[in-house]
Amino acid sequence: MVMKRNRRKFARYGVGSLGVSLHRTGLLSLFFSRIIDVRAIDFNTTGLAFRHSRPLSPGQPVLMDLVTDQHSVSYVVAVVRYITRMENHFRCGVEFDFDANEHMRSAAVRDTLKSIETLLNEVVILAAE
Repeated sequence: MVMKRNRRKFARYGVGSLGVSLHRTGLLSLFFSRIIDVRAIDFNTTGLAFRHSRPLSPGQPVLMDLVTDQHSVSYVVAVVRYITRMENHFRCGVEFDFDANEHMRSAAVRDTLKSIETLLNEVVILAAE
């Protein structure tokens, strides 16, 4: 049996109550809601994975909002790194793009993402006790 090598540099945490919404861009946004809720799978301060009903393309930039009971951050820029077709959805992995713009370079965005990761880590620790 061949062991699959984990490419992740940082641990990913379960999502608990993390809400993730994608901003729709292009012509479709003129006719339909500009925000699409997706289901988060895992998260850390460098990226996340989520379920989506439509395929995205590796390298495609996405704009998202992240919300928990205690923290929220809007207009987070990320780049799709992989997409995997599942039975009735697509699993998408994205990496946050901290060089995308002034907002993404701000300490507030980094601090909020770190706070979300810390919160989700605490949930994991409490669940293990």
